[in-house]
Amino acid sequence: MLGKMNDNQIINVLQSTMIGRLVTYANKKLYCVPITYAYQDGYIYCNSKEGLKVELMGENAQVCFEVDDIQQMNDWRCVILWGEYESLEGPEHSKAMKIINDRIGPYTTGETVVPYIRQEVPHAFRIKIKEQSGRYEKPGP
Repeated sequence: MLGKMNDNQIINVLQSTMIGRLVTYANKKLYCVPITYAYQDGYIYCNSKEGLKVELMGENAQVCFEVDDIQQMNDWRCVILWGEYESLEGPEHSKAMKIINDRIGPYTTGETVVPYIRQEVPHAFRIKIKEQSGRYEKPGP
């Protein structure tokens, strides 16, 4: 059975996963990258080292964000968000890092994730969700 998700179902997917795909576009270049995130109150919170994704979002704040929850080929949920990138500094940077740490911290064990949680990352940002869509498939009876 295929279907569309309502807003509450979309939020449930966003709160139950930690890895999404961020899509940026600037200078005639599309760029898609997996990224850890935390969802809270209509925002996707992320952190990153400076690099291409941050550079492209600085030039074009309009982004797309996609999250999958796949159990098997006929049992999945997919959410697509469109929103606006906001770079965070000062108290907002600290707030973002706390939100991310509270969500992702208990699951971190790898060397690539630990520096982010220790707030050694120079760039925190959020995506203000402007539009959202969700679809799912569940096995039939």
